[in-house]
Amino acid sequence: MDDLNEILVKSIKGIKGYFKAELKLAALTFVLLCIGFFIIGVDYWGIKALGIAVVDIIPIVGSGIIMIPWALIHFLIGNATIAWQLGLVYIIITVIRQIAEPFVTGREIGVSPLYTFISTAVCMLIFGPIGALVGAAAAIIIKAIYEVKMIRESDSSEPKN
Repeated sequence: MDDLNEILVKSIKGIKGYFKAELKLAALTFVLLCIGFFIIGVDYWGIKALGIAVVDIIPIVGSGIIMIPWALIHFLIGNATIAWQLGLVYIIITVIRQIAEPFVTGREIGVSPLYTFISTAVCMLIFGPIGALVGAAAAIIIKAIYEVKMIRESDSSEPKN
């Protein structure tokens, strides 16, 4: 029972780290959007960037739920220049976020970025988009179980005085 309790405590700590990582990634998205929107001349760029960054926190949905339709609408009404500029900003923030995510998330939950990436990728293949959440949770739980197992093994291998 102690092991289960310890796994639960470590898992909760990891989940808190995951949410902290998501906030850091949303802040990165906000900064990148501010820069991109300012450069291309979007009105109220800070407010729009903040709104999109908040939506970006929502797993699976992300900034594409706003950026892609926004660019498509501009393209359909004949504003091709702003449409491709918005598309380019979206591509840049998506690529940078995809590169940063395993590192930031891995650091916050205490799992190697490579393991975080592999766990997320495998879970996304198995569960689809919801696998992004499942992958992080799986990495956290596996790490907690491994740590508890290693602690128990080291306790049992120490000589008794």
